[in-house]
Amino acid sequence: MLLASAGLVLVSIAGVTATRTTLHVARNRRLGLAERNSRVRDLRNKVELARLQSSLSSSEPADGQLPWRVLEVAEIVQESDDCRSYYLVDPYGGELPGFQPGQYLMLRPALAGSYQTTRCYSLSSAPDPRFWRVTVKREAAPDVVSSRSPRRQGGLSAWLHDTIQAGDYLMVGGPAGQFYLPEGNQQPLVLLAAGIGVTPMCSMLRWSLEHTPDRQVSLLFQAQDVDHWPLGSHLHQWQAFPAANVVSYFSRMEANEVAQIQGDHLGTLQPGRFTGQMATAMPRGNEADYFLCGPDAWMTAIRSQLVDSGIPAEQIHWESFGAAPSEQKTRANGEAQNNSSPACVRFAHSDIDAQWQGSQSLWELARENSVEIPSGCLNGVCGCCRVRLLQGSVSHEKPVALELGQNECLSCIAVPNGDVVVDA
Repeated sequence: MLLASAGLVLVSIAGVTATRTTLHVARNRRLGLAERNSRVRDLRNKVELARLQSSLSSSEPADGQLPWRVLEVAEIVQESDDCRSYYLVDPYGGELPGFQPGQYLMLRPALAGSYQTTRCYSLSSAPDPRFWRVTVKREAAPDVVSSRSPRRQGGLSAWLHDTIQAGDYLMVGGPAGQFYLPEGNQQPLVLLAAGIGVTPMCSMLRWSLEHTPDRQVSLLFQAQDVDHWPLGSHLHQWQAFPAANVVSYFSRMEANEVAQIQGDHLGTLQPGRFTGQMATAMPRGNEADYFLCGPDAWMTAIRSQLVDSGIPAEQIHWESFGAAPSEQKTRANGEAQNNSSPACVRFAHSDIDAQWQGSQSLWELARENSVEIPSGCLNGVCGCCRVRLLQGSVSHEKPVALELGQNECLSCIAVPNGDVVVDA
């Protein structure tokens, strides 16, 4: 009897302990769920506020400012070992504005402040009011805006790859850019791409096949191998169109390796690299407009080869978010070229004075003095770094293709003409 009673007591104690444990786990689960729901509500409220502010400020952009809006990431597709496509939609199911095939978007975190890292990514889909698509390569090098940046160990591309999931939000600016296929252009096209530079070509090729199906269009795509061939299989499916000619070159694959995968793809696969001379051999190559996008050194070499083959310079167009081809690196005027006298630059918003010594842009000077100005291409293309001059004047290191507001400058290519006061 004593043993039975002791057993009942132990079972009862175990039952109470188990019940308490279950209640404790359930309570923690409820608290965790409540905390999560609170965070989600807070995030949605902030995103909604950002959306409203974006809508108000972007409905009628002032002084040439690009529209910004909060978009939802509806889907993410792994396109290669180091590239992902992000499908962006309006969170409320609205239609997105049209764009010219070849233009880009500017992306930054949805809840970032005004001085956060911004990067330009070409639209990799043809215009479609249901969604925008950008294809982003994960860059290995740090993408540092300031010495105090919270993302010192990786750039925006790494943040997108590591953090963003379907259902998340991004702040998106644009579409924008002067590198695009004009609607009235009826010339044959030769699209030349290297690596992630294929993204605007994907938009151009698809749009051309849909809207000018009789126009001859050739795409030559330089990749490393099939594991680093973003959108490659997708692009080769369009070889089924009679006017399309799609050829991919793999610099790190042997002929026998390429032959093994050729049967699985339309179009042509080749080992090695293509040249400008090979591009001119495409159908109606002498009459074609050439569009280039890839690393700057590669574009400079290809452009030189095209010119040497007799292609007029006005038929060659390129996209560069780094330095422009070497012959384009000229000052906008002689004043900026010869101006090397030290100047005092005051960043009024940050209450910081700095000495300009003639060897850097205003954006670089700002970064050195912990003044954060939004950045994008850092080449005077995207307009993300524009700031207002409160006093003084500047010269731009290259011609400005954007429409700037009164007293505005592009800080990434601007140098002061004497002492200046900047609203940053």
